[in-house]
Amino acid sequence: MNRRDFSLTRRDGIFYGVIFSLVFVWSVPGTIALRYGLLLIALVMGTHRIFSPHNGAPDKVHWDLPRAPLIALTVFSIWLLVQALFISQETKWALSELKGQLLLPLIAGVIGILGARIDKDASGKNGSFLWSGIVLVFALQSAIAIGQSVWHWIEHGSLLRHIVPLTGTKLELSFIVNIMLAIIAVDLFFRAATGQRFLRLSVSTMLTCLALGVGANYTASARNGMIGMVLLALTTVALFLFRARAQLGLHKVLGIAAAVIVSMGIFATASYKADPRWQVFAETARIAIDIDTHRSWYAPDIYPLPLLANGQPVDESAYQRIAWLRSSARIATAVPLGVGYGRNAYRRALVRMGYEAHLGHSHSGFVDLLAGGGIPAVILWLVFFGTLFVTGWRAFIRCNLPAGLLLAILVAGFASRMVLESIGRDHMLQIFFFLNGALLTAIAHNASRDLHMAPSPAASNQGA
Repeated sequence: MNRRDFSLTRRDGIFYGVIFSLVFVWSVPGTIALRYGLLLIALVMGTHRIFSPHNGAPDKVHWDLPRAPLIALTVFSIWLLVQALFISQETKWALSELKGQLLLPLIAGVIGILGARIDKDASGKNGSFLWSGIVLVFALQSAIAIGQSVWHWIEHGSLLRHIVPLTGTKLELSFIVNIMLAIIAVDLFFRAATGQRFLRLSVSTMLTCLALGVGANYTASARNGMIGMVLLALTTVALFLFRARAQLGLHKVLGIAAAVIVSMGIFATASYKADPRWQVFAETARIAIDIDTHRSWYAPDIYPLPLLANGQPVDESAYQRIAWLRSSARIATAVPLGVGYGRNAYRRALVRMGYEAHLGHSHSGFVDLLAGGGIPAVILWLVFFGTLFVTGWRAFIRCNLPAGLLLAILVAGFASRMVLESIGRDHMLQIFFFLNGALLTAIAHNASRDLHMAPSPAASNQGA
C-alpha cells in the first residue's frame, strides 16, 4: 500500500480529530458538556462533508444500510415513545430521559455512519483509518490507567485495585478495553487466515496495544472484563483453527488449541487468586437469591450486607447483581409494561411495588430495561441484537468482511455483558451505537446489496 492510500484532506483530518477526541472523552467523567459539543461538531462536519459537492463528495450518496437492524431499532424506539406518552405514570420524566438515553445514542450512531462513509476502507479491506484511530485512543486510555495504578504503587506501595481515576470506575475502563481487544483480535484473525488487513497498524503496535489492554483489565481487577477477554481469545482462536484446519492439519490444530487453552487457564488462575472475591462467590450467591430475608439489595444505606458463615460480609458486587437479577421476575409481574425508560427506572419500579428503594439502577442492563420499558422493550431489544448479529455474521461468512465479524463479536459481547452490567445507558450506549453505525455502513458499502439473500457468484467474488 502506497503513501497515497493513507492520505487525508485537511478537513477530513480535522473531522477525524473531533471523532477521536469524542471517543476519548466519552469515558472520562465530568465531560458531559464537552461530549455534547463534540457530538454536535462531528455531526455538522460529517454531514457537510458527505453532502457538499465542493468537498469532493460524490453527487449521489447511497445509504443502503441493512434494513433489518434499522427496522428493529425503529420499532423499539416507537414502543418507548408510546410507552412514555400513554403508559408511564411519569410521562414528563420518561420523555426527558428519552432525550439523553435514546436520542443521543441515535446521534452517535449517525456519526458512526458518517465516519465510515468518509473512511473508504472502514470495512477492513485495505486497512481502516477510523478503526486504527479508535484502537490507538483506547490503548492510550489503557496506558494512562496503568500509569495511574503504578504511580499509586510508587507512592503507597500497592497498585490501585477496583479504582480507575481516568474513567471513574473499572466498568467504563474494561468496557472500552474489551472493545479494543475485539478489534485487534479481528485484525489478527484476518491477517493469519487470509492475509487481509483490518487496521493500518503494524503487528508490533497491535501487540503493544493488546498488552496494555490486558494490563489495564488486570490492574483494575475488572472481573467481568477479564471473563470477556478470555472468551474473546478462545472464540477468535477457535474460528481461526476452523478456517485453517485443512492447511494446518489435525496435529497442529490440536497443538495450537491446547496451547491457547493452557495459556488462558494460567491467566484465569492468576486472576482468580489475585481477586479474593472469587473465594466467597458460591456462598454469596446462595445468600443473594433470598431477597426476602436480606434487604440490603434495595436499600444498602439502611440495611447492612448479609454475613457469610465466617462472619465476614458477602461480596457486595456479586450479592447485589444476583439479588437484582432475582428481583426481575417480580418486576415483570408487577409492572409488565414498565414505568418509563430512564436511568433510575429500576428504583421507580421498586417504589411502585412497595419497596423502600435507595438506589438508582441495578447493575444489569436487562433488569433496568425491563423496569423501564417493560417486557415488550426487552423482547424488541433482543430482536435488535439478533438482527445485528445475523447481519454481521452473514457479512463475515458470505463476503469475508472483517467488519461483519467485528459486528457479531461486539453485539454478542455487549448482550452478554448487559446481563451483569448496567451498560445499556449513557455514554456506553452511545459508544455502542457509534460502533454499530460505522460497522453497518462498512458492511453495506462492501457486501452485496441483498445481504439477506444468497449472493450471485459475481457478487461473492467481488465481496471476497
